[in-house]
Amino acid sequence: MSTLNQPDLRSWHAQWSGQRVVVVGLGLTGFSVVDTLVELGCDVLAVAAQATPERIALTEVIGSSALVTEQGSHRAEAAVNFAPEWAVVSPGVSLDDPVVLALKEAGVPLISDVDLAWRLRDKNHTIAQWVMVSGGGEREKIAQLAARVLNAAGTPTLVVGEGHGPLLDALRDPHPYETLIIVASPASLAWWERFHDHSRRPLMAVSIQDDAEDSSGVLFDGVCLACVYRRGSGTTEDQVHDAEVVEGARAIGVGLDSPGRSDLGLVEGILVDRAFLEDRANQAWEISTLDELVEAGWTIPEELPGILAAVAISRAHDVPPDVIAGVLSLP
Repeated sequence: MSTLNQPDLRSWHAQWSGQRVVVVGLGLTGFSVVDTLVELGCDVLAVAAQATPERIALTEVIGSSALVTEQGSHRAEAAVNFAPEWAVVSPGVSLDDPVVLALKEAGVPLISDVDLAWRLRDKNHTIAQWVMVSGGGEREKIAQLAARVLNAAGTPTLVVGEGHGPLLDALRDPHPYETLIIVASPASLAWWERFHDHSRRPLMAVSIQDDAEDSSGVLFDGVCLACVYRRGSGTTEDQVHDAEVVEGARAIGVGLDSPGRSDLGLVEGILVDRAFLEDRANQAWEISTLDELVEAGWTIPEELPGILAAVAISRAHDVPPDVIAGVLSLP
C-alpha cells in the first residue's frame, strides 16, 4: 500500500529513501522529477515514448533507470513490473497513455509534479508563497508582469512552469524566493489533486480565459487568499464556485466595467482596485489610467484583462499602487 499520503511523506526532510516510484514522461519537467526523487533517495524508473539521447543518458548517470520506447505496451509492462508504490505523471501526458492506464488498473496512485512539489516545498529556510496562473494565452503575460512588479517591490519572485524552468528546480534552488508564480498548461491540470486535508494551499490562483481542456475548477482548489477570475465573461467564475478553497479565501473579479467591492476594473478611464484595501465599500485605489497605458505602449483594450489580473496578484502582496504604476509605465 502506498505511503504517499501518510504524515511521514509531507516534507522534503521526511524519509523518502527507498520509495519505488515511476515517472511517466521524460521531458524537461519529467527529468526534474527524476532528479529530485533520486536526490531524495528513491528508486526511480522513468518511462517515456520519446526523449533526447542526452536526457536518457543523464537520467541513467544520476542513478535512475529509463525505458524510452514508442511501444506503449512495453512501457506499461515495465512500469507495472517495477512494482511502484506511486507514480508521478508529467504535464502533457495524455489521460489514455498506456502506462497511465496500466498503473491505474494496478492500483498505483498517480500525482502531478505540482502536487509532489507541494510536499517538498520546505527544503530551504524560506518557504515561498505559490501563485497559480492558467487560462488561455494571457497566462504568460500575467505571470511575467506580476513577477516584474513583485521584484520591483522587493519581493524575490520567479516564474516557473509551462515555458519556464520546472517548479521542482526552483524549490531546490538555494536562492530565497518569497513567491513562485506557477504557469499551468490546461493539459497539466488533469493530473492535479482535488482538495483534501493535505493537498496544496496556494496563496492565490488566477484564470481570466476559458480553458477548453479543463473547466473543473481544480486550479482554484485549496486557495488561501484570492481566486481571480474574469467577471461577466466565460466560465472562470463558475470554476471558482466549483472549487474547494480554504475558509476566508475571496473571489476577486477583474473586468472592463465598474468594479464591485471585491473587484478590479475601470471607472471613467481609470484602473481601480476595490479588492485589496480596508474600506472596500467606500474607497478604491487608483492604479493607472487608460491614457497612461496607451502612452506607455500597451495595446488597449486587448491587454487590459491581463494587466488587471497582474495588478490583482501585486495588490494581494501589498504592493503600493505607485510601484505598480511605475512598472506599467515600462511595458
